[in-house]
Amino acid sequence: MKTPDGRSVATATFDFTGGYVTVTVKTVAGGILSPGFHGLHVHQIGKCEPNSVAPTGGPPGNFLSAGGHYQAPGHTGKPESGDLTSLEVRSDGSAYLVTTTDAFNRDVLLGGEGKALMLHGAEGADNAMERVACGVIGTG
Repeated sequence: MKTPDGRSVATATFDFTGGYVTVTVKTVAGGILSPGFHGLHVHQIGKCEPNSVAPTGGPPGNFLSAGGHYQAPGHTGKPESGDLTSLEVRSDGSAYLVTTTDAFNRDVLLGGEGKALMLHGAEGADNAMERVACGVIGTG
């Protein structure tokens, strides 16, 4: 996952077993992310373009080309299908998260336009809704 200015901030892996996916996220550099809980979500489109326009149009912003949170066909409630456990960043900028879901599978993540993993600003901060890091989900 990279920030809008291209700095690597975290790695993420997706492991598929028995109808579940285990998502592991670990920061790779301290001092980039602010301490606190950061929203972590799978987004609709596998693009991570800084200063881009959302698929629905509007003004440009960081990683908007990834669209909104992934929502499985027929699922309309909250939490949304792409909502994952928040990533807690410690005061030194380090973080490690392992979470499991059955809200999507490998075919969903890699099919069509692909999907992106998005990290938002720390909860309660002025930039809580901003997209602060993004990674295209792939097989590499």
